[in-house]
Amino acid sequence: MERADVAVVGAGVAGLAAARELRRRGLAVVVLEARDRIGGRILTLRDPRLPLPVELGAEFVHGAAPVTYRLLAEAGITTSDLGGEHWRAHQGKLARTEAWTPIERILKQIDPHAPDRSFDDFLADLGNRASARDRRAAREFVEGYHAADPAELGVRSLAPLAPMDDRPSAGDRITQNARVHGGYDQLPQWLAGELRAELRLRCPVAAIEWRRGHVQLAVTRDTGAVRRFATRAAIVTVPVGVLAAGPEQPGGLRLQPDPPRIRRACGLVAMGAVARLACWFREVPWSAAAAGRHPERTARAGFWHLDGPTFRVCWTAYPLRWPLAMAWSGGPRAAAVVRRGRRAVESTAIGELAAAFGLPRRAVASLLQATWMHDWQDDVYSRGAYSYARVGGAGAGRSLSRPVEATLFFAGEATDTGGHTGTVEGALASGLRAARQVGRALRAG
Repeated sequence: MERADVAVVGAGVAGLAAARELRRRGLAVVVLEARDRIGGRILTLRDPRLPLPVELGAEFVHGAAPVTYRLLAEAGITTSDLGGEHWRAHQGKLARTEAWTPIERILKQIDPHAPDRSFDDFLADLGNRASARDRRAAREFVEGYHAADPAELGVRSLAPLAPMDDRPSAGDRITQNARVHGGYDQLPQWLAGELRAELRLRCPVAAIEWRRGHVQLAVTRDTGAVRRFATRAAIVTVPVGVLAAGPEQPGGLRLQPDPPRIRRACGLVAMGAVARLACWFREVPWSAAAAGRHPERTARAGFWHLDGPTFRVCWTAYPLRWPLAMAWSGGPRAAAVVRRGRRAVESTAIGELAAAFGLPRRAVASLLQATWMHDWQDDVYSRGAYSYARVGGAGAGRSLSRPVEATLFFAGEATDTGGHTGTVEGALASGLRAARQVGRALRAG
């Protein structure tokens, strides 16, 4: 049996940030990762045919993101602000658009002190206080940006807690984006640089048995052999979808005893579904659609808003000039198409891009050189893309962030309490918060 002060379950950025901080505090750490790689829901692909990486998981730095930018600066990793224009494409008609204003008109009507209800119910009750266009934009926002089902999403989770709340606004998070030069995976690789001896890959934790001040973790290997680790505390950073799945599911994790507060909080959080298809074109469809009609007008296009039934947005590599685009869908529409498989996702994206830009389907298909995707819903170590609060779940992240008897600690984007749920910033901040909590608990012990 291996022994350490702290076990960190999961080598995404939350786990890596926590382990790195604990190691610097002089504690013996072991990091147990089920996959054969680090990074969690950061998944960067490099194809020798392309001069830039393809992100199949997290891609953007959203808003101010102070922890992310501080760590990137320490690592010497650079970013670039996107700053591209928003355009709408409808049956071949291309026009500049303003994406955030109609959404803001809806969200500012949320009463943070009213009883929680679903976003669908909130929209239905607005009546003539909001136009059909604004309601549609807001629904697309919660489905696309939050990857949420509007029938499940708790509207309170979208509202600031008070007028002077210093959490980042939704507008800042969706309009102030940056991209990491050379690939997001550089960040987890850098975080892991001090942890090579502490990292254990292909070590899925099947069970955590604990009592105050004592933890035993069981890792089940492919061979069926069980490897055990004994520690004084554990930081669990697996996605909330894995925690909620239960030990009988593939990739599931058993906590014994199962903390009731953690179980209740998991039930109030859902994992959003996304369909994300990276498309490498010989020539981007909007350039073909604008041929002979001043194609230079769309040279600064960063985001294309589409009217398809599944894919409602497509973003570009801007400010880089390369024919790589990401077709994106979130929420129930995404879940439905992904369940049909990779070929269905690609076929749907091609058809909807063709319709949006007024091109024959075969013309768009002929422009396509390669596509890539990762099914996060079917990934047993993720069970979804990122989290959102169900009705009554606005405080679930705070509940998850509180230690259990100074022995079990939880981190990951779903546990963030600073307004960055669903982002790398939230994951990093939660990992550092958990490390501080463990440091205080073990000193006191």
